[in-house]
Amino acid sequence: MRVVGVLLGLVMAIGLAADAYAESFLGSLPDIKGLDASSLGGDFFITDRNGKLLADVTDQGNRKIYVHLTDVAPVMSQATVAIEDKNFWTNPGFDPEAIVRTALSNFRSRTITGGASTITQQLAKQLFLTPDQTYERKAKELVLAYELTKAYSKDQILELYINRSYYGAQSYGVQAAAQTYFHKDAKTLDLAQAAMLAGLPQAPAQWSPIVNPEASKARQREVLNAMVRLGYITPEDLAKAYDEKLDIYGPVTNWLAPHFVDYVLKELEQLGFKPGQEQLVVRTTLDLNKQSLAEKVVRDNLNANKGRDPGGLLSSSLISMDPKTGQIVAMVGSPDYNGPAGKFNFTTTYRNPGSSVKPFTYGAVINSRKATMDTPIADGPSPLVISQGAGQEPYKVFNYDHGTHGVQPLRVALASSLNIPAVKAELSIGVPAVLDFWRNLGLRPWDASGDPNGPVYNYGAALTLGGYPITTLQEVNALSVYANMGVYHPAEALLSVTDVHGQALYQANPEASKRQAIDPGVAFIIASILSDDNNRALIFGHNSPLHMSDHTSAAKTGTTENFKDALTIGFTPDIATVVWVGDILDLNHTMFNGSDGVFVAAPAWHTYMEGVLSGVPDKWYSPPSDVVKGPGNSWYLNDTQKVDKLPNDNPTPVPPPPDYGIPPDPGAPRSQPVPTPSPSPSHGPSPHP
Repeated sequence: MRVVGVLLGLVMAIGLAADAYAESFLGSLPDIKGLDASSLGGDFFITDRNGKLLADVTDQGNRKIYVHLTDVAPVMSQATVAIEDKNFWTNPGFDPEAIVRTALSNFRSRTITGGASTITQQLAKQLFLTPDQTYERKAKELVLAYELTKAYSKDQILELYINRSYYGAQSYGVQAAAQTYFHKDAKTLDLAQAAMLAGLPQAPAQWSPIVNPEASKARQREVLNAMVRLGYITPEDLAKAYDEKLDIYGPVTNWLAPHFVDYVLKELEQLGFKPGQEQLVVRTTLDLNKQSLAEKVVRDNLNANKGRDPGGLLSSSLISMDPKTGQIVAMVGSPDYNGPAGKFNFTTTYRNPGSSVKPFTYGAVINSRKATMDTPIADGPSPLVISQGAGQEPYKVFNYDHGTHGVQPLRVALASSLNIPAVKAELSIGVPAVLDFWRNLGLRPWDASGDPNGPVYNYGAALTLGGYPITTLQEVNALSVYANMGVYHPAEALLSVTDVHGQALYQANPEASKRQAIDPGVAFIIASILSDDNNRALIFGHNSPLHMSDHTSAAKTGTTENFKDALTIGFTPDIATVVWVGDILDLNHTMFNGSDGVFVAAPAWHTYMEGVLSGVPDKWYSPPSDVVKGPGNSWYLNDTQKVDKLPNDNPTPVPPPPDYGIPPDPGAPRSQPVPTPSPSPSHGPSPHP
């Protein structure tokens, strides 16, 4: 097969007459077997769970989209052949007459001027050769073009060519070009559009319809004339196409859910996929309808709270998960991807979570069988002073209002976010036991050195008050364990990854990755505590934004030191959500006093949850087999006897104080000053609910 090509190459290339050199020449040619346009690299198409496009991700901004020739408008193929290679369908990969004509021209000019290249020769050059102009390189081009014609059909060669050609505007292939310039697919191109695109590959910058519209129009006329000469169109078709006014667009990058797309790209990289090296369709777990609602809620809520931090820079995030699978359905990393805080995805950024993590501590205590939801805990003395060893300042724990509230059952202490009982509960089983429970749920708090897997002795009593940073992605994942009755699923952003032929390269399997992390009864009891509005009425009053009137839900707030961060977390059996609002500047910038999670974050949580659950029937959990019913709304693990007090807690009953409720002015400071503990994690977070 190579003999004919070699002979033609020898005619063109001086010095290739020797047999030994001819043999060396043959050996230097690349293998042309197994070519497929889909292997030439391509874009990542990232969609939501329902197939709605979120992002077309390219390699360094260059779009590469594979398309079958049958999915290209026939006029595009005709226009390409007419202007590039009029004898394409019949020639052997090269044009002998043109070769002779070009050879004579080169001889007269004493240089290689190029030209005479067929579509097949151009493809050979694109795929295998360097752009230098030498006789040897030209000879190789002829040989490879001849071999390509023998090995592949004309349709296959044309398909390879139109997928490989550069059309300008960072667009490789006719599909990318059609989408970039005309916002349509290659199969829907009309004659005028096809003629303009077909003229670009030879000089995409010179004939760019964006940069040089007049030159582009003249080139379009050349293509149309060539099509008339070959009988593809009539002169009347030419006139109509030439007069058509085309809307031309430049390349733009408009990602939906951009922080989530960034997160997905990192996940793909960990799986070994790389943008630009292969064309993939990535179907994600995101629900674009829920995402759109989340983005609106975050923006509106942040605008409503701008006045709380005039000297700083507020941002916000929302993360929402299907607890039955661990699949992320909404992720708002910050409200403005291109704004001052846009470089941060605050769902994956470590921040102090405040009291929002108390449910995980109380879950550990109930799991230890050292307490039930009705175990009384003394809320006092105030401050609760905890020794931290020789030479260290003791850790002092205050309640949010600097007061005490007598002896309260565990369920009220948790739901009302009382700090002193929370630390007592934590110490009743020890910080290491609490940390182990947290880590089993997927929480990885930083220790004082910033290590998420630090040794247990690096963590102190401030753990349960949110003194050690976590991410809200970790928190919603752990929350989902409660929402899924103790079953843990790792956070999942990908449903499937397929190649251009529809072959699955990755498929999510929630069943394979799940594990029973905690007893269903523990999850049920925590859910019961956080869903009962009466349990939090002591501090929050009734019908706060934590309470949903149409759906039974569990919810908890968190506020960090000096009102730096405000959070609300909560769930139903269908969805778990965490909302964060906070100042992103240095520690000297914080929100005004009184900027608790219930005022700053809970309204957004409430609005989002109402929106996503609209039309969804209200449902709650059936009691699992490992719980028994107690008096009223109480539930106990069936292997736990009634526990009258926490270990080492000898409360002196005192009458409970009056119900403080929610202050009428959410922005008003409390009547007593808020203490300012050290920002060191070992000295804890704010004493806020």
